[in-house]
Amino acid sequence: MKIPDEEIYNPCPRPNPAKSWIKPEDLPKCSTEKELPEEHRFNVRRFSLEPGYIKPRKLFYGFGVDIQDFIDYHQRHQLPRPPPMDQASMWHFIMDKVMVDLIAHCRFHLQRILPFTPKYDYTIALYNSHHLSVTELEDDEEEDVIRTIKERFGGPVAAQKPQWFFLLMDFTR
Repeated sequence: MKIPDEEIYNPCPRPNPAKSWIKPEDLPKCSTEKELPEEHRFNVRRFSLEPGYIKPRKLFYGFGVDIQDFIDYHQRHQLPRPPPMDQASMWHFIMDKVMVDLIAHCRFHLQRILPFTPKYDYTIALYNSHHLSVTELEDDEEEDVIRTIKERFGGPVAAQKPQWFFLLMDFTR
């Protein structure tokens, strides 16, 4: 049984920050520059040498996206159609297919995370602050990955600059 396009690509409302349980005053301040402030940098040497060293919260550098951005990407690039399933499962199927396609086009491992922000449903992350020194790309390679993300997503994502996001739930500390 084939699911009709209007069911697959039925618009999903974008988050309304005014209706979020996360209030702007509750949000930790997060850098919009790639260079992290000292308090957010993970010091591997101190971690291995100082028993009392506490890792800073993990941050993720990338783009804020909504479920609708995934739906639009899936439709624009004609990715594999989902089998019959409920809407929430279909959205996860679509997001998984988009991530596989995007990683293949970027030729770089990206992550989909749940950010602590009322503005977006997800973040497509290039880096996390605890592994940045190991995974950071050369400038020209990073520019290619960012350009590819923007081109493939289009719309609101293409208008963004990458930024740092906190995780919605951080159990890694």
